[in-house]
Amino acid sequence: MKYITLCQLVLLVALSSCSNDSSSSQEVPKDDGVATNFYPIKESNYWIYKTENTSVNPNTTGRDSLYIEKEVQINGFTYQKMKTKFLPTGFYCGALENNAVRVDGKMIKLTGYLSVSIVESLPVDFSVNDFVIFKENATPSEEIGKVSGTIVNTTAFPGYPLTINYILSAKEDGSLATFKSNNVDYTDVKKVKLVLNVIVSAKFGQLSLNVIDNQDILVSTQYYAKNYGLIKAETSINYNLNPAIGAFTTVEFPLSGSQNSNDYLLFKKTN
Repeated sequence: MKYITLCQLVLLVALSSCSNDSSSSQEVPKDDGVATNFYPIKESNYWIYKTENTSVNPNTTGRDSLYIEKEVQINGFTYQKMKTKFLPTGFYCGALENNAVRVDGKMIKLTGYLSVSIVESLPVDFSVNDFVIFKENATPSEEIGKVSGTIVNTTAFPGYPLTINYILSAKEDGSLATFKSNNVDYTDVKKVKLVLNVIVSAKFGQLSLNVIDNQDILVSTQYYAKNYGLIKAETSINYNLNPAIGAFTTVEFPLSGSQNSNDYLLFKKTN
């Protein structure tokens, strides 16, 4: 059996899709007023994060350095290109690496390519355009961002095409007057919950079988503090595959998997 490493599971930048066909749908919210100061996005700003994999004993830790490389123009808008100094070890920096973000009123928007690997041979790769990852004045439980689509993968199970239906959503998850993270006290903190839901089906001759049946495979709770950006992310990735697929393929992989990780802000330099 092949088992999954954290780096294979965390949300990463996908330089190219491993699928041979895809379609997506996304609503793009418009400018929402005076610029938010919850995320200082300017060239040369950088953040250092401690990363922690809590799924192993003892826990493993790492360090990620995220910085703004330069301004880029996409679809007539000015974005900041996000980079990491080294290969990311955590969820948050892995999600932003090589992608572009911009402030649009009270919202922070992300444009680029994202990927999450359910198992090593089954990635869910898709693009996002102005996907809202944060909205300062969101109402309670408001869905601030959503993108959905369908991907056809012909490589995971040779001879048996997979259809992957996905929904990535971001929702307001509450506000905190005070919050302690990594022994640092913050005030005026807002939470966002990011969820990736998938349904994966396969065609075995005349038989159609759900390989993964309507599961939230990724849930990330993110904490933002005024003038800091993201100060903490708590991320879990879980899946359960239909055991019946073993009758149709010789590909070996675990039928279930679980990973839990945290990202903590250690230091920032912002202008």
